This record gives sequence, structure tokens and C-alpha cells, in this order.
Amino acid sequence: MPGEIPFLEEHPGAAARLAAAHTLFTDLDGTLLGRGASILADGEGRPNLDAVTAITRLNAAGLRVVMTSGRNARQLRESSRLLGWSDFIGELGCVRSYDRGARVVYDTGIWREDATLLGETPYEAIVRVGAVALLMEAFPGLIEYHDPWHLDREVTHMLRGRVDVAAAQTLLDTLPLPITLVDNGIIHPLKHGLICDEIHAIHLVPTGVSKHGAIAKDLAEHGSTPDQAIAIGDSAADVDMAEATGLMVCVRNGLNDPMLVARARERSNVCATHATHGSGWAELADAWLAARAGA
Repeated sequence: MPGEIPFLEEHPGAAARLAAAHTLFTDLDGTLLGRGASILADGEGRPNLDAVTAITRLNAAGLRVVMTSGRNARQLRESSRLLGWSDFIGELGCVRSYDRGARVVYDTGIWREDATLLGETPYEAIVRVGAVALLMEAFPGLIEYHDPWHLDREVTHMLRGRVDVAAAQTLLDTLPLPITLVDNGIIHPLKHGLICDEIHAIHLVPTGVSKHGAIAKDLAEHGSTPDQAIAIGDSAADVDMAEATGLMVCVRNGLNDPMLVARARERSNVCATHATHGSGWAELADAWLAARAGA
């Protein structure tokens, strides 16, 4: 909803915060990537090079960009390599990978050390306690696995659909493991078996894990402060990255989500781009480079 959140150039502190930043934490789907999860397409699926050329400019400037996504480590490791980046945060903060996978850190939030059985992954533990089956039974036709992106996951489950988040969380709270449902924004799958018109990416994560929590840990490991980082995304969950960075930027297509707008209104360090998807990402990249050049 343009007008309710300031645009990048309208935010009174944006220029100074961009000038101070040396790291960008970026969401992928719906943010850096266009329709069909393509970096070479805009939000309508038309060929577009804005994001690719912006990436080359940031890389040439030696700036650090960290993919911060709900995707799994296998996807992010290869994507980071292709784009010339070495670190990423995957599975909504549960996996942090450094130096092209030379070091990997896992986080399961408030789970106790004995939450998983011997040889069991956190992903398998979520299956064992019946979390996914419980939601599919409670919301028939409204939730399903986000095929094929649900595969090869170590900690979280990735689904798609449209459910009452509060009602779904109430159900999950009855399980023996603390599991949180995260609505990660609107998506446009090419195929699905759902009966809802608007489809969202839905994640099941160990309670206590988040993108902004992982960002805070990453910055601490690098001896950096929140003022030295910025973030960009398109969902309400992405807006929470404002808690760990000096500036959080929403690409304009994210403003179509009332949940995002509501969360963004609560934070003074959130603004938006005029352009959508990869073009909006490039808009931030150009503003970042200009601010640093003028510092």
C-alpha cells in the first residue's frame, strides 16, 4: 500500500544507514527473483536484467551479500556460488553456512538437546510428532507441501496454501515439540492442488528460530553491529529483519500483503522501493552504492 510506508528516498535516515552498511541480507523468492523464481524475469515473467547487473556492481564494490531464505542449504549453496557470494542463511535461520560451506552452523531455537532421537534430524522430529499431518487434516485443501522445494531439508518443513495462522499455531502448540508456523508471503506456484486463490509460502520451524535471530548471530560473529547491515524482502516475516539491521527495505510487490504493511508500520527503520522484485532489488543496490560513494 504505497503511501503507508515511506519510499527509500523519503525515509529520513535511509541515506546515512546505507552509507554505514557493508552487508546486505537478502530474501530470494519474490524479492531478488521474479516470476517462476527466475533472476532473469520480472514479476510478470518478462525477461529482465536489472537484478543481475546490480549484483555485478555490488560484487565489484566488494560488498557482502548474504542470501537469507527459507530455501534449503543445497539450493542456496549452488545459488550463492553462481552469484559470486560465499555465505548464506537457510531454512529461515536454522542453517548458517560460511566460506562456501566450509563451516555450517545449525540452530533449533528453544528445543532441548534431547528433542531429537538418536540419528534423527529436526525435520524428521517434526514429522514424528505429527505436525504436518495435523495441519493437513485441520485445513483440507488449504495446505500442501511446496513441491519440489520441500525436498532435501534438514530442519524445517516448507508448505504452501492459506490458513488461519493463529488457529494453526494453536493446534501446533498441543504437540510435544515447540514448533512455530511462519507465513512467508505470497507465492505463485505454476502447479498446485489447493482450493484457495491466494497462496502463501508456509514454514514449520523450531520455535525460537528466525531470520532476524540468525542475522544477529552472523553479525556478532563478524564483529559487526546492526547499523552496519541492511536487509531486503517481500513478506511479513522478512520485515522482522528490521530488528537486526539498520534498515529494512521492502520491494514494492510486498506491499500487496496486509500482514507486511501492518508489521512495517510498527518499525521506524522500514521503507520500500518503487519497483517490484529484481528491479526493486536493483533500486536498493544503486541507492546503497550511491550512499557509500557520498559518505
